[in-house]
Amino acid sequence: TSPLAAQQVSRTGYFMDNATHRHLLNPALNPAKGYISLPVAGEFYLGLESNMKFTNFVYPPAGGGELLTFMHKDVDANAFLSQLSLNNYLRTDIRTSLLSLGFYTGASFWTFDVATRVNLSLDLPYDLFAFLKQGMTSSQGNLYHLGNLFVSSSVLAEASLGYSRNIMNNLRVGAKVKMLVGGARIKAGLTTMDVNMTPDAWTITTNGLLEAYAKGLTLKTDEEGVINGQFDFASPGPAGLGAAVDLGVNYSPIRNLDVSLALIDLGAIKWNMAAITRATSSGQVTFSGIENFGIDSIGQQSAEDQMTILQDDLLKMAQFKPTTATEDVVERLFPTVNAGVEYAMLKNKISLGVLYSNRFMENERYSELTGSLNLRPARWFNLSGSYSFIHGKRETFGFALGFIPAIMNIYLACDYTFFHVTPQFIPLNTLTTNIQLGVSIPLGRGKVPPKH
Repeated sequence: TSPLAAQQVSRTGYFMDNATHRHLLNPALNPAKGYISLPVAGEFYLGLESNMKFTNFVYPPAGGGELLTFMHKDVDANAFLSQLSLNNYLRTDIRTSLLSLGFYTGASFWTFDVATRVNLSLDLPYDLFAFLKQGMTSSQGNLYHLGNLFVSSSVLAEASLGYSRNIMNNLRVGAKVKMLVGGARIKAGLTTMDVNMTPDAWTITTNGLLEAYAKGLTLKTDEEGVINGQFDFASPGPAGLGAAVDLGVNYSPIRNLDVSLALIDLGAIKWNMAAITRATSSGQVTFSGIENFGIDSIGQQSAEDQMTILQDDLLKMAQFKPTTATEDVVERLFPTVNAGVEYAMLKNKISLGVLYSNRFMENERYSELTGSLNLRPARWFNLSGSYSFIHGKRETFGFALGFIPAIMNIYLACDYTFFHVTPQFIPLNTLTTNIQLGVSIPLGRGKVPPKH
């Protein structure tokens, strides 16, 4: 399942002095000046993580014309399937700051932030695409294992208060307390989904769980009591409450060398039983007389119609039926550890930094190692370039720009740049990318001991 909290800010700005929101990665790291951010534009982050790419699913036709989806009959099945992994995933994280303020009181730095956070996660097994693309290829039938198929999303509101200070000239510590309000959370997964296709019938064996945490949500069912994908959403409101903390430290053991460590999003959220809708899929069902069940004719539909048909067909096969929730659900956040090392040169005009990030999730870890070159030719202008070694599909160069012209602080960053896009600005060769934009009004400086 997707984490309730994930990457919130560009890693490339970790070592940038005038990056206003780098305290989101480590509460002991503060910008050179305080700030008050503009609503929404003050800090916006969009991140994508995937081992898939756009060109896996959309193909140019041989004779020119409109692009074809992977379901089209003219797209070779072997060519399409050979580019996929056993588990294909997509994670999307969006963070929007509604109100953000950071200010110094002497050597101490305070932050206050109200933000919304949206996460979406998909895990799609290889056999799902083989089933959709190939269908029944043998006269005796085919068996497909569609287990490990998961989808989840969440919408949270967050209010946080942070504080940092030096406890020695070369040691700075920081902490942040967060209150979380759960707007909605949906998780659906099939640990088992075996589709046995024969000329006369399909036998489908499933074991799965669907949980929706949302106040006022009612999932509709058909005449057999199976969820049909339609729903009512009346009287929405908070579905859960939670809390989390961030902890950070920055230490200079010798001149020009900084070592930092942070633990982000250590906490949990409790979803109220009254807002929980649960459904299970367990057992075996046989479909007979199936015609055009999302395979033979789907490739002729528009891309939007294809997604609707696939969704409806999978719900029919999964056979989710509502059950009753009997207690509240406490769900922990998946925390992130950030560890950085930076060495400064030429009176802190240039520095080299290495940042290791490790996010702990339920059944996996997401790790990244990012090296950066940081330029500080002036207090009002910072520039960083980075290279991320683990993710990005060879398009791993990143940048961060911090610019303070008079009464405005403008920040722009991207960890995974992309060089080839569609006319709709969709990256072609990778779906792993992110972008962060911040616009704020700079405030005064603090009386903080020199960094190096």
